[in-house]
Amino acid sequence: MRTKAFHLPLLASLPAVLAACGPSGVDTNGYNRWSYASYQQCMDANRPLVTQGLSTPCQRGGGSSYFGPHIRVNGGTRQYLGYDRNGKTLASGVSYDPARGTYSTYRAPVTRGGFLGSSRSGSVGG
Repeated sequence: MRTKAFHLPLLASLPAVLAACGPSGVDTNGYNRWSYASYQQCMDANRPLVTQGLSTPCQRGGGSSYFGPHIRVNGGTRQYLGYDRNGKTLASGVSYDPARGTYSTYRAPVTRGGFLGSSRSGSVGG
């Protein structure tokens, strides 16, 4: 009697496949960021956001440059997302309505990976 052996090369990639099933982070599609020559320039430009609760608006970029917060304009309202201490984009931030001159908290859409696609959810707090 003969036995056939076969190999499962996909087992080596199982951790990556399983990681794709869980949350993958903040959906930053549609956001922009400004680049600054120094940390101090970034903080000076974003100080109003810091006073409104965006604790870490600046992240180190390549070389000696820094990125400001992620910015998206949604119906005239500006939505800002900062960073955690590891440089990852936070899901909560600050929203500014220039017509009213008011700030509020903001929650960004979060992407979720998976085999059949993705789902998004989000809301604007106030």
